[in-house]
Amino acid sequence: MIVLPLILSIAAFLSLGLSTDAHHRRRFGAGPTAGRRRALRSAGWTGLGAAFVPTILARGWVFGPILWVAAIMAGAAIAFLVLNLVPDPRSRA
Repeated sequence: MIVLPLILSIAAFLSLGLSTDAHHRRRFGAGPTAGRRRALRSAGWTGLGAAFVPTILARGWVFGPILWVAAIMAGAAIAFLVLNLVPDPRSRA
C-alpha cells in the first residue's frame, strides 16, 4: 500500500513535467497543444490528490499526511531525474 502513493506521485510529476514546452519538445519533438497541456496538468494534480488516499488508509490520519509528503517528494525527485538525465530514446538511433 505504500508503493501505490509513490507510483501515483511519480506519474503525477511526470505528467506535470511533460506539460511544459521544454520537456514535451525533448520527448515528443513538438510542444504540447493547449488541450494536451491541460490534460497533462489535470492528470498531474489528480494524481497528487489521489496519492493522498492510500497513505491515509495505510497509516491513518496521524502519519498518513507525513507519508504523503514523503511520497510526493520522492516522486518529484525521481521524475526530475527521469526528465532531465535519461536520454531521449530517439537520439540513440
